[in-house]
Amino acid sequence: MLRWLTIVLSVVGLAVGVVAVAVGKQEIPDTPLARPASVNPFGKGVAALGIVEPSGRAIEIASADPGLVAEVLVDVGDVVKKDQVLMRLDARAIESQIVAAKGELVAAEAEVARWHAIPRAEDVPPLEAALLRAKAQLVDAEDKLRRSADAVKTGAASARDVASAESAVQIARAEVVSAQANLDRLKAGGWKADLVVAEAAAATVRARIASLELLKDRLTVRSPRDGTVLRREVEAGEYILGPVSRTRAPLVIGDLQKLNVRAQVDEEDIGLVGMESKAIGRTRGAVQQELELKIVRIEPFARPKPTLSGSNIERTDTRVIDVVLEVVGPVGGKGAYRIVPGQAVDVFLDAAK
Repeated sequence: MLRWLTIVLSVVGLAVGVVAVAVGKQEIPDTPLARPASVNPFGKGVAALGIVEPSGRAIEIASADPGLVAEVLVDVGDVVKKDQVLMRLDARAIESQIVAAKGELVAAEAEVARWHAIPRAEDVPPLEAALLRAKAQLVDAEDKLRRSADAVKTGAASARDVASAESAVQIARAEVVSAQANLDRLKAGGWKADLVVAEAAAATVRARIASLELLKDRLTVRSPRDGTVLRREVEAGEYILGPVSRTRAPLVIGDLQKLNVRAQVDEEDIGLVGMESKAIGRTRGAVQQELELKIVRIEPFARPKPTLSGSNIERTDTRVIDVVLEVVGPVGGKGAYRIVPGQAVDVFLDAAK
């Protein structure tokens, strides 16, 4: 009895299952695409990933030295000219050294001025008086020598007295020579070698000041070319590490008047591409734009493909060759292409004949 009950229940369950499947079967509608697929319009062509860039490439601006940012003078979208100041770093440390060096320069120039001031007018009369005194002592010594010589003839003096008088005359003559030399040296002015040393010391300080001024100028970051500020990643008060910091550039500028597309063509397909190849680009997103492109150059260097989906850390064994294409037509205005640097576009190239 139990066995037959089990068989009946099994048959009933199977019947219920069949009925449930038959009743519940529904047609699943096809989900429409959010947008039409990007299809290569050329019968025989090459498709590649392209990245929009300024015609002169986007330039990452950094300071030559690390330091504290004192002020940032531009913002995103500002149009800048070549050599225009973009930002300044704190220069107080160097300015303090310049102040100290200028004080040293004053002292060094004073040494040069003191050399040129020689002889002082008040220094001449004492030396002239010393010369006259020495000459008078010489006349007196010579007179004593003559009287001693006359006294020897009469026996009033000895030969020793004469020798003593001659010694006094020699000493007096030496005093005259010394006094005359001191006066002549004073009137001749300073020693040329002293002037050379003093001027060299002043020149050394001036060179140090000029060197510090150059270091101070390095803390002022200027635009290397005309362009537009595309990105600003720095604010006043931040500390930047200079050119060694490549994680993010404080400022990025580029010329938006003319845009290019850099397409990465697989090395296996590059033989199909020539300078005469026709090219179009197609933007991605909800609103697609078709760009008229013209090949500017095919760069003669193959490299590993660095990007797959926009991330610069994805690597692959595929090697690509860059093809740079010019965007033909106005950019950014009314009725123009609405694309920006860094935007990814699909590039299609007709096979060269």
